[in-house]
Amino acid sequence: MDHETSPHYPLHYEEVFYPKVNADLIILGASQATHGIHPKYLESEHLKVFNFALNGAPPLFYLKWYREIFRPHYRKPAYAIYSVHWVMFDDIFLARRFENDSQYFSFPFFISQLKEFNSLKALLFNRFAFMKNRKRVFEKLFHKKRERYPSEKYYKGFIPFKTREKLRKTEVTNPRINPVQWKAFEALLNDLKHDGIKVIFVQPPGYLYAREDQHITHNVRLLKEIAEQREIPFLDYEAEKISSINTNPELFADWTHMNEKGSHAFSKLLRQDLDDLLKRLDVKEGSRQTRVLRGNRG
Repeated sequence: MDHETSPHYPLHYEEVFYPKVNADLIILGASQATHGIHPKYLESEHLKVFNFALNGAPPLFYLKWYREIFRPHYRKPAYAIYSVHWVMFDDIFLARRFENDSQYFSFPFFISQLKEFNSLKALLFNRFAFMKNRKRVFEKLFHKKRERYPSEKYYKGFIPFKTREKLRKTEVTNPRINPVQWKAFEALLNDLKHDGIKVIFVQPPGYLYAREDQHITHNVRLLKEIAEQREIPFLDYEAEKISSINTNPELFADWTHMNEKGSHAFSKLLRQDLDDLLKRLDVKEGSRQTRVLRGNRG
């Protein structure tokens, strides 16, 4: 990890292949969750939490990750927060591929994947750091690269963004919906339901003044329809549960990512809403498991 520019990546796979936390609640999604949802504020004596969100990870990535890595290696959690976002089905913006992470796979799992001929080249290329990063060798030798993620503040999958740029309006307008990613998301939700894992959708807040409502309305509506059809609770802090977080530029690293201060503020708010949500689930489902997991979190 001495030269790892994203120190949370190997630690993500360390937990999934060799579990230590054995989380009751897991967090999935892309970078808005990786850098925005802090497990420290959600966990308790009765609820262990790990943030498995990864930068740029679309639904197809998570479908393969869940079926081939998580399900065979990890104890079944009770809950999964899926951090949805209105760009999540556009794999131009979320371009992470399963085989891109082969350098973090356990050796036995990596060997088992070599039979996948269609992805063999990518698996081998990404397995070996020199090959993967050869274009950056001279940069590493002669230039000190500014740390993007402060490794000393890593906590159970979460790592904060550092403020990197002035806030400006996003150029992302009406992102496309790739049917492959849509289908993968539906399949993943089917798997989670089949395995008895309760899913909660959370859309983290973005900086309100950086985007226009008309550019996100269609995709947000589709997310709401999925949630309603599947009876999945949806905590939408981007379009519905707008708070002072959305309008405070001091809480954002860029238009869509909260900085460290923002992640703390949002995670505290999310904790409160999750407490209320789990109480309602108790009443609706009579779930003893929910009561035990929630415990005394007040």
